Amino acid sequence: MFSMQDIASKRWFMGKGRKIESIETVDRVAIGETILSIVRVNFAASENCEPDLYAIIEDETRTADFFYDVFSCEKARYRGTSGEFMFMQTENFPVDVSLHELFDIAPLDAEQSNSAFASEHFFFKLYRRLLPGIHPEVEIMEQLDRKRSGVSPQLYGTCYYADATGKHYTLGILEERATGMQDAWAYFNSVMDAPCAEALGTATAKMHHALRGLPGTPAQNPEIPFDKLEHLLNRMVVGATDAAGATDAADTEISAGNEMRELAEKVKATLPKLKRMAKDAFGAPTGSELFTPQRIHGDYHLGQVLVSAATTAQSLAKQASSAPAFKILDFEGEPTRSLEYRRALRSPLVDVAGMLRSFQYAGATSGFDCTACEKAFLEGYAQAAHVDAGNAQIDLDTLERAATPYILAKAVYEACYELEFRPGWFHIPARALLKLVD
Repeated sequence: MFSMQDIASKRWFMGKGRKIESIETVDRVAIGETILSIVRVNFAASENCEPDLYAIIEDETRTADFFYDVFSCEKARYRGTSGEFMFMQTENFPVDVSLHELFDIAPLDAEQSNSAFASEHFFFKLYRRLLPGIHPEVEIMEQLDRKRSGVSPQLYGTCYYADATGKHYTLGILEERATGMQDAWAYFNSVMDAPCAEALGTATAKMHHALRGLPGTPAQNPEIPFDKLEHLLNRMVVGATDAAGATDAADTEISAGNEMRELAEKVKATLPKLKRMAKDAFGAPTGSELFTPQRIHGDYHLGQVLVSAATTAQSLAKQASSAPAFKILDFEGEPTRSLEYRRALRSPLVDVAGMLRSFQYAGATSGFDCTACEKAFLEGYAQAAHVDAGNAQIDLDTLERAATPYILAKAVYEACYELEFRPGWFHIPARALLKLVD
């Protein structure tokens, strides 16, 4: 039913580049016209890795009754061919929305890492790749709801799968659909709105304050892939040199090749200093409980935030007593990481650095100067963290210095990604790394 070629071609398949040995359906349940399958992908022995497990709705257009069947009551259980599927409402399930709207939930068109469905008030996410254990997104959204943070959509329902051995997997979540909002990445690519960035800093600090105290796995410093970056830089220098020397290359291609080579050579020359900076910075005391490891978003950037359509530089002051101007989304963490890593306690500066780097990307792609937005974001974060946590006033210079090693770690990760997949974007993290050693 599921072919190797079909699975391997999907954007959400996490085993790209690995040789597939076989694919098997290990469990299956029919709920109305909807067939939900649990599929195991076994890799060749030479790959030396565990199988992947995926949840797949066989025909996403045939879900008319599915969401009503599973979420119209507090709990629903279904036996599969070998395991059990469980669906539960949370205490936040809306009583003012007709249950009949569950019939209106329909698939969204764009192919994503997860299956997404929505109606006017509901958004459902089916996690395609399954990992056993506690899922960070459920934990974090439950905590944000308990703390009444208002910075994220409310969690309305959860669903789980238990296999024949008793292992539990989170299948997906039903949450509030935020309406009248737009993607913050698109917004800041259209205007570098410093007051809006300051308000986002405030919302970020509120998120961190609400997550403080949520248990997680032991604290970890960022894993900085310096060796991988050096390998990719060496490859880029050789490749750019070859491209620049090609007799049939256009002048623009030669110029681009030369620029890439020069940037790669400059970044490579700074690697020893960058490594020393990272070694000296991580593990050193920060002097503030604000930076103590805790649960964080973990994959934080402008694309994970919705901004109210009414939020502009002129109207922000009027937002203070109304609904929050932002909704923060997607608390899964980095999908390629283990659940243990994604649930780790880490410095909130990881998220701060992620958003600062996102402003840099928005500035680079739009051509706008993002300096004022970066400063405003830090100001909003520092002020809100001071008020919420009861700390002494946080000095902006101290906050910026404390975030620097996390910016370094993020920029190294970005440089590796761009060299591997989007060489034309390499200049963005490259210039950030060079700026750090100036």
